[in-house]
Amino acid sequence: MTVSVLSLDEFRQLSNFQFSPGNWVLEYSDRTHLPRNTFVELGLIEIEDHTRSQDFFFYFRPRSRDSLAGISELKQKNGEGQQESLSILKTWNINNKPSDDKEEEARKKGAKKAAKIIFDQLSESMIRLGIIQSRLEMDDEEFIIKRQFALIVADTNALRDGAIRCLKERFKLAQLWIVIPLVSLMEIGERVAYMTTRDRDGYNPKNYALLRLRPQVTIAPQEVTWIRKNFPTETLELSPELLRSFRAYEIDKGVDKQPDRISVNDRLILEGIKNLRRERGMPDGVYLMSSDKDFSRLARLEGIRTIYPAAPLLEDFPNGIYSLRYSLEGRAYVYCSIHRFLWDLTHVFSRI
Repeated sequence: MTVSVLSLDEFRQLSNFQFSPGNWVLEYSDRTHLPRNTFVELGLIEIEDHTRSQDFFFYFRPRSRDSLAGISELKQKNGEGQQESLSILKTWNINNKPSDDKEEEARKKGAKKAAKIIFDQLSESMIRLGIIQSRLEMDDEEFIIKRQFALIVADTNALRDGAIRCLKERFKLAQLWIVIPLVSLMEIGERVAYMTTRDRDGYNPKNYALLRLRPQVTIAPQEVTWIRKNFPTETLELSPELLRSFRAYEIDKGVDKQPDRISVNDRLILEGIKNLRRERGMPDGVYLMSSDKDFSRLARLEGIRTIYPAAPLLEDFPNGIYSLRYSLEGRAYVYCSIHRFLWDLTHVFSRI
């Protein structure tokens, strides 16, 4: 198999990546946690006929979370392109043959966890692309409306989820100054090293959790680049004392210990925001934007204004998700091309 590294514009222009109208099945394969040439169905895409070949409108109808967790077969394609069956329970747990009911139950539990992660990543992708919109829950929205200005500190979750794009749509006329914490940039760098190591390890059925980590490696850096092109931007530096405590924290703990590390990162961001408010003399105009609800609550308890993008559920769209919607805030249509849709999913699911 030949692998080509293409930009999004190149992907759009190549003739062999022009998609004809009709019904398509969307599947993914990922060598970190699925056997070679094995595919999981994510849903159906209906591409509408349109006069401009690159601007097809489409419907995406994802599989339900329950149906993903209850998949009994995966599609395994052999060298001749024929499909064979493979039990998902062999893929999303440790051993190939159950020895007792307890082990079988553990297998099913693993399949449910994998299905939830897959479904959550589909939801996040739809939000990043603007196909569905988060509802912004924020403290003192009137401040931004009246002042038409705010400093927005975006944590790692906000970067990976494209939350700043939603904020730009909501406050189209406001001057937003985006502050990216140094600790978030360091976290992205660590994720890159960690994902590279895990990828070299090869196939392991338990690696489906990497789907949740990969957008920090593939999406977040692109989002930082986009933010710097579209907003006044600065880095939230750490004081020498805080930086020393950060470096002293043991980083080689593995995925199971990540919540401990995350809590340290969150504390560093909160202390950095407090320093920023003191230095700028702005007790009211600085907001933390985070997709982590617990982190947002903690910040609010410490007197920091927050913006939390509440993500809608895919279950709220029983008839599927259309690639075109009208934005009341922006007073314009928001559109996602089929190429950008597949481009984002490839960054999450590895192979589409």
